[in-house]
Amino acid sequence: MGRPFGDPAVKPIESVLESTLGKSFSRFGATLALAAAFSQEWNFSKGSGWMLKVHDGKKALLYVIPLAGCFRISMAIRESERDALLADPDLLAVHDRLASSKKFSEGYAIGFDVDETSDFASVESFVSKLIAARR
Repeated sequence: MGRPFGDPAVKPIESVLESTLGKSFSRFGATLALAAAFSQEWNFSKGSGWMLKVHDGKKALLYVIPLAGCFRISMAIRESERDALLADPDLLAVHDRLASSKKFSEGYAIGFDVDETSDFASVESFVSKLIAARR
């Protein structure tokens, strides 16, 4: 997976995102729609290139990193959120990934690569439940 948005002078725009993400562009839009109540702003990182930070003004809910043909959703979740999500029977599809997530000072790091073939229903459910926990 290449990082197509590595130039700090060229912020992603919708038409370029659509051509870069290809068939996963609709899932990119669906992800942003799930988090519509949160602020969304593009930030540049030397390691990741351009990424969309979705936040509540204080803490990031998630980062969306556009890649060639897909995108990555990356987040750090609190221990209490992790425990609640692990106990949720609707999230069995992501249980192993969540259980093995590495702990950092910001929380437990978890990410999902999304393309047109991935299990997007599980990702949507996970993000929806995380949003509900943050409200």
